[in-house]
Amino acid sequence: MEIGKLYEIYSTDDESFSVGYLLYQNDDICIFKAYDDQGREAGIYVFKKKIISSCLAGTEYLAKMKLYIDYWKGKEIKTVSMNDLDGEISIGNILEYIISSKRISTVMIDSDDEMYTGFISELDAVSVAMECVDISNAKVYDKIKINVGDICFIEFNSVDNDVLLYAYRNLNGKHDCCK
Repeated sequence: MEIGKLYEIYSTDDESFSVGYLLYQNDDICIFKAYDDQGREAGIYVFKKKIISSCLAGTEYLAKMKLYIDYWKGKEIKTVSMNDLDGEISIGNILEYIISSKRISTVMIDSDDEMYTGFISELDAVSVAMECVDISNAKVYDKIKINVGDICFIEFNSVDNDVLLYAYRNLNGKHDCCK
């Protein structure tokens, strides 16, 4: 795969896929700037390479998506980046960034293919704690421990999670930290 190229990214579910530009890769992970089906920036997606079943480039669908992405250039919509991520790029470094930014993220665990959305905190060498936020009502419903080695996907700096954070702060009296 080439940095800066647009791909269809297929993971554990061959019927659904993500679309994104490859931003970074190493032996373990690939990081993409992801786009929704209308070509708007959706977030930063981190995949462990072992869960990627295929990446396609040059498809007819991607030709259409490039036009959709071009349509939004210059329009006043939220854009996403990982510009504030300093130093080595690794799962641990990304988790530290998410903790320091106090934003909601989504992770998927190898063992159960479940997605968890919420606030990540208390990172140590082995695990992180996550306060899970219910996307249907923006309320914390559980606190779980996640083994860092079991994380196979992370979504951060995403529009969906930023909107959920806004709802969480406003519905739970956290107005003082809204930006």
